[in-house]
Amino acid sequence: MGNKSNYGTEAMALRKFGINETYQLAMYLLDQYRGTILSCRYAVPLYLASAESRTQLEKVVKVAVVDTIMKHPMLQVGMIDATSKTPSWIQLRSLDLTQHIKWLYLGDQADFEHTVQETFRVQLDDRFPDLSAEQPGWKITIIRQGDAPVLEILLTWNHPQFDGAGAKVWHEDFLKILNNAENGAYERAGLDGDILRLPEAPPLLPTPIESLESLPLDFKYLAKSVWEEFRPRFLNRDVSQAAWCPIRTSPYKTQFRAFFLENASLTAILTLCRQNKTTITGLLNGLALIAFALRLDSKAAPAFQSSTIMDHRRNLPPAPPDAPWGSSDRAVSNYVTQLPHRFEMDLVARIRSKLPANSSEETYLSADLQGELWAVSAQNRLEIVRKLEAGLRNDLVGVFKYVTDWQKTMSDMAKKPRLFTWLVTNVGVLNGSTASDQKWSIDRAQFGLSAEIPAAAIEFAPISVAGRGICVSANWADCAVDVKFGERIMADLERWLAQLASHS
Repeated sequence: MGNKSNYGTEAMALRKFGINETYQLAMYLLDQYRGTILSCRYAVPLYLASAESRTQLEKVVKVAVVDTIMKHPMLQVGMIDATSKTPSWIQLRSLDLTQHIKWLYLGDQADFEHTVQETFRVQLDDRFPDLSAEQPGWKITIIRQGDAPVLEILLTWNHPQFDGAGAKVWHEDFLKILNNAENGAYERAGLDGDILRLPEAPPLLPTPIESLESLPLDFKYLAKSVWEEFRPRFLNRDVSQAAWCPIRTSPYKTQFRAFFLENASLTAILTLCRQNKTTITGLLNGLALIAFALRLDSKAAPAFQSSTIMDHRRNLPPAPPDAPWGSSDRAVSNYVTQLPHRFEMDLVARIRSKLPANSSEETYLSADLQGELWAVSAQNRLEIVRKLEAGLRNDLVGVFKYVTDWQKTMSDMAKKPRLFTWLVTNVGVLNGSTASDQKWSIDRAQFGLSAEIPAAAIEFAPISVAGRGICVSANWADCAVDVKFGERIMADLERWLAQLASHS
């Protein structure tokens, strides 16, 4: 790796980065963002779980990884001109799989769960190999204790390569490939030991969102966006911005926390969500509003803004007939945008009036607060539905088309007041297959982001596995948010979700 020989036959760019890819790369280059992880706990079929089958198990996993690489071309490409204004994806000749697949075996006395969480936290803040190293920005870490029939598989990636929804597709396809594998069939075209020779024909890459859709902007929306970007600071009297949490750029360190809810609790909460015309995403936005209203006083935060990450795969045209990933909703690429929300002073004041005076005690949701919670959560869902129905009209990515220098833009953003107090990015429900002694399945998943320096103060990243429960994680920049404060916000969400589940 690391020399020109690994470039494609003519060393020509396959395509320039799309808007989302360029924006994410700029954050990475400025050390405003590092890595993203989707980790899944796989149940191993019994015939592969014995000590004698370890070599066979490693081969099965490697071949399944190779098959996902061939199904999803964004796993095959490197980048050139990364530090320029117009980076491009380039075809690679080969991949050294020892750079992308690592096995971590633990002894019987080790604490498996602690090792998983510690590995997860460390990898969020890891930098990827030099961007000129001519290898894709993703890796897989497999953690196993002894010969237990369980693997924790962490997919860690550099966000320009693909988004969280793409990672969910990767795990689902990987699981399907494992379950469809022919026993003992370890031969793959181009695979020689740990070196995977890639096809000479250039891969078909998913098309960036702005090249698939026109992203129309109404004049009023565009004018408002330009005004908010360029207005003098002394004219900014928006009390909903997160002035309580100034943007700090260093030292870079992510604080990450997560909690799990069993399927019975999740089912009870989903029933409540349906009764109150909302979703888990809407509910988490509502719970976050109450938590921040409780933990911050009205002087520090009289109002709030938050952001929901939207996956626009449903708004894409059909994939090309020769696309190896199949349909548009199965593309491992970058197809997400943001939807901002505002919570005005009168709403926040009304919520605070129903909170206990002493926020140091463990607070539970009163009937009055639950009324406010469900109203806010339903409104939040309504905003998301309207945005999805509007497609890509008046979308932030449409405004982003006018950005010519993303590194300057993101560097400038870090010098401005923070907009969002929190963000919710929900990659949804992962299909973990049916548990069986002879089949692979996924028992749980955990999704996490490294700190995004200029983005929301705290970011929430839920993911659930069908029939298996949900994990809710959060991250924040250690240099910007007090650790105890972040932990109190997470404890509030965990306590209130448990309360809702037990009283549904």
